[in-house]
Amino acid sequence: MNYTDKLLEVRDLHKSYAKGGIPTKALNGITFDVLPGEFLGIMGASGSGKTTLLNCIATIIKPTSGQILLSGTNISAFGSDELAMYRGSKIGYLFQDFALLDNLTGRENILLPLSIHDADVRLSEKKLNSIAEFLKITDVLSKFPSQMSGGQKQRVAAARCLISDPDIILADEPTGALDTKAARLLMEKLQEINRAKNRTIMMVTHDPNAASFCSRILFIQDGKIFHELRRQIPSETRDEFYDRILRVMAQMGGGSANVL
Repeated sequence: MNYTDKLLEVRDLHKSYAKGGIPTKALNGITFDVLPGEFLGIMGASGSGKTTLLNCIATIIKPTSGQILLSGTNISAFGSDELAMYRGSKIGYLFQDFALLDNLTGRENILLPLSIHDADVRLSEKKLNSIAEFLKITDVLSKFPSQMSGGQKQRVAAARCLISDPDIILADEPTGALDTKAARLLMEKLQEINRAKNRTIMMVTHDPNAASFCSRILFIQDGKIFHELRRQIPSETRDEFYDRILRVMAQMGGGSANVL
């Protein structure tokens, strides 16, 4: 098989949990590909398995069965050293709650992934300055998280994701803790990262506004793919794509409040 046009491959992925002695399937045979440079959204009701899927790809949890391949390499077969490299340089994870260290400044939080791997200091600073300017956070680099707004914290967290030049950015409800204005600014920046810098992004979201920035969306229901939407770029506007997202959400049994 030719892997050159596939960055990520998820093959027949299953994940089961035991709740009160009763097995529960969070993922029930998920299969899909992610191409280089895609902005893929994952949507579904609460408990549909979308965050479980993201956590399996991030190697936070292990799937019960199935395969996840990055650039043709099965990450399930990684040893501890390979896992450390995968988590440190192949993926970047953007959390809903920012996951910044309160006792570190914005600069120190962003540089943390590089300092752990003893990266060159001058090169690290150069990358930091470029990313900070791009994300418009140069004015908070010397501040602690407690001195930042929610939007600033999330953009600092995004900079920390980007600093290691990951192959793919995994974002779990990145706008969930933000107000409307901050959420829109973050999504515009993520879209610019995707388009201008050709970064591959896979984002779990409950928000149809955030999802409308994606180029493709997978809707998950009961651990399976229910539907797929592709935005017709450039002929389809983001508002038109948003309307199509809402129609699929209605088919799944509710409005945006239900698709969590």
